Amino acid sequence: MIMDRYGRLLKELRIIVNTECNLSCIYCHREGIMTEPNVACLTPKEYELIAEVASRLGIEKFKLTGGEPLLHKDIVGIVKLLANVKPKDLSLTTNGTLLSTYASTLVNAGLKRVNISLPSLNRNTYIYITKTDSLEQTINGIKVAYDAGLKPITLNIVVLKGITEKEYDKFVDFASRIEGRLRFIELEPIGMGRNIFEQFFERVDKITKYIEKNSIKKYIRDENARPVYILDNGVEVEVIKWHRNPMFCASCHRVRLVYDGTLRPCIASSQTISIVSCLRPSIDVICLEEAFIKVNELRRPFWLNMR
Repeated sequence: MIMDRYGRLLKELRIIVNTECNLSCIYCHREGIMTEPNVACLTPKEYELIAEVASRLGIEKFKLTGGEPLLHKDIVGIVKLLANVKPKDLSLTTNGTLLSTYASTLVNAGLKRVNISLPSLNRNTYIYITKTDSLEQTINGIKVAYDAGLKPITLNIVVLKGITEKEYDKFVDFASRIEGRLRFIELEPIGMGRNIFEQFFERVDKITKYIEKNSIKKYIRDENARPVYILDNGVEVEVIKWHRNPMFCASCHRVRLVYDGTLRPCIASSQTISIVSCLRPSIDVICLEEAFIKVNELRRPFWLNMR
């Protein structure tokens, strides 16, 4: 394991395979990257080699994200190669619209879990937020993923002023039917979220009160110091509060690998470490290890990067 200057272990590599979205969601943050690559992207084999080095350094979790990772033409191949490294966890974030097509294939390739963005269970609200009429497609994708064995499914709900609080009970009921988990997340001023932050930012205080009232147990996740509530119907609900929260980054264990061959210490950081020269024209394992150590040294709390 390698540790940053704040004593935080590096455990997870978040792999950004693209910044494409097939839903023009008003708050899509694209992991802080808003431009398409103008250089050759990493190949599936290069992802595997990087993952092998990361694993030797103690990184035990890989998460594929974007944009929408299921739009990557080689996403199944990437999952299969990453699974060969035998990580403790291999997951993927998605808006769910393509899950009905890919779920079974991804499970066979070695994917263990999915996090699905579900902005609303109301068709008109879903259209307003995403600008597409794809709620039925997303719900079907969730059901196919459940049947394929991608459990537990985590549903990500970004809290929006005047919108999300109308559906708390509906989200809880839906999650109970798929044995899923809920994550209510404060809107972040990153990516497209910058443009709507003042209009839609809502603290998670209201949802926290609602969840506490209906919970039978509460614990704090060791990895990121976030409260998790167990409701009387068995649903786990996690509340993610970043605004004015000094504990938000206290246990951060992630770095990010971007499709263009750079490592980023934080979603809000503009600092990068290029690893292209470690991969081409030939593989230099020592160079890759040193790059991970360097980017880990750059990790610092979210609010410092936001400044």
